[in-house]
Amino acid sequence: MKNRFNALLTCLIIAATLTGCSQTKVDTEAQTAPPPDPHYIYYIHPVREGFITEPTPDEARKVGAHFEYLKKLTGEGTVLLAGPSTDPPYTGIVILKAKDRETAEAVMNKDPAVRGGVFRARLSPISLSLVGNFTPTPM
Repeated sequence: MKNRFNALLTCLIIAATLTGCSQTKVDTEAQTAPPPDPHYIYYIHPVREGFITEPTPDEARKVGAHFEYLKKLTGEGTVLLAGPSTDPPYTGIVILKAKDRETAEAVMNKDPAVRGGVFRARLSPISLSLVGNFTPTPM
């Protein structure tokens, strides 16, 4: 009987440990750590029909400035990913880190192609559920 009791007690201790029922020191540092930076996505769409196949010199200049702007922000760690779709309706996306929505809106509104009226833009918070390691193919 004593052996069965010891075996049962051992099983209960193991089960309690595996399910987190045992008393352990609470990791207060993990509980008080600040949340990760919020992430946002902005979608961009050409304003003018025909922009993709026949951009005006002004549009081409603004899109070049748009690319350099996003390249700079990528180097700073603000932009995580950016690029256009290659099929109609030619939606571009920019995924970025920002401390709040106002900061993300400021980044989007400073985009030279958005500010210059080449693209219309829409901002949304995004939850990055899965993120893999990748190296994009150079354009």
